[in-house]
Amino acid sequence: MASKKSAFMVFLNCHRTDEINKGNKAPTFKELCTKLTPIWNTLTNDEKEKYKDLANKYNSTQVKKQPLKQISDLQNNSYDFWNMQKYLTQMFECIPNNEELLKKKFILLHINCHTEEVEQYYFPAEIAALEFSLLDGISRTYHQVIGISEIYPRGFAGGMKQFSDVFHHILCYDKHRDDYQQILLEFSTFLKDGIINDADLKEGTLDLPCLFTIESEIGTNMINTQKSLERLYSTAYPRVDDEGCKSIFKIGSVQNLFLEIKKKLNLHLNPQNLRSGNSVCDILESDMYGFGLGCKYHELRDISYKCSKARTVQWMSNICKHISENTTLRIKPGSHVPVELRNGAKLIIENAHLPLSREDLNI
Repeated sequence: MASKKSAFMVFLNCHRTDEINKGNKAPTFKELCTKLTPIWNTLTNDEKEKYKDLANKYNSTQVKKQPLKQISDLQNNSYDFWNMQKYLTQMFECIPNNEELLKKKFILLHINCHTEEVEQYYFPAEIAALEFSLLDGISRTYHQVIGISEIYPRGFAGGMKQFSDVFHHILCYDKHRDDYQQILLEFSTFLKDGIINDADLKEGTLDLPCLFTIESEIGTNMINTQKSLERLYSTAYPRVDDEGCKSIFKIGSVQNLFLEIKKKLNLHLNPQNLRSGNSVCDILESDMYGFGLGCKYHELRDISYKCSKARTVQWMSNICKHISENTTLRIKPGSHVPVELRNGAKLIIENAHLPLSREDLNI
């Protein structure tokens, strides 16, 4: 959808243009709002009318242009999607046997976004990534809640709040970490499982592994996930061009990952699988929500099921459970699936190399 302008936005733009024409430095959106909102509120309806007319003229031209833009966006998104599917197929063709498949590590990703849907604005509010293998289950996790209280466009606050109230409860004007370069460095370090050179981030030359997220769900999807990471990158390193930002992140479908695993193990030919009638999404989205699987922010609000971290654990657990039901894969509680504690909470053992006893876990 094209970005429509309100009469107020046109009013701000007119004053911004006046400042530039006077030879002054272009004011920021925040500065314009602070200075001009009181003035706008004192204008009569007749005085506002000319700005409404200008807004209507602008919006009418955008409507005419929009179908072509939509077609272009769809083509680009389709191109990216099929490229990733091709990449995934080739990746599995390079896995020599089932033993290596069981050992291979994959990274699942879920991002809750600060979202203004009308303006197509996406910025990560919460990033969760989980590395796992079919053989050993979870090996490493990353999680971060991210704030944009200093940078979000003030005109977007209402739409962002409506979205967050439904999907993740992380408000755009709340204070959270906003040192974007450091966040990106930590996230990239997790993805590479090694030391990242800051110069690689500045130059946009990183080669990161493929990340797998849900293809489409209410509130988020692959495209918005990609866009939000690109915006985070361009905010942290504004000198990296758009193509550089796009080339950094390879986002694939967790549904397709699951299907490729089943295909490699010949489970897609199993009559029992064919008779079950369960779709890939049914399997991925079943069970595993629960107290103890979310981050502290969501656990304290008793909404762990809205947490990105809980979603990645859910997907991994359901993939491993399904594979174990049809193979000799042995499920390890706490590694492949959460263990249930005496208080009813569920626990997945993250980033731990030593096994814990039942007493340690309070099982």
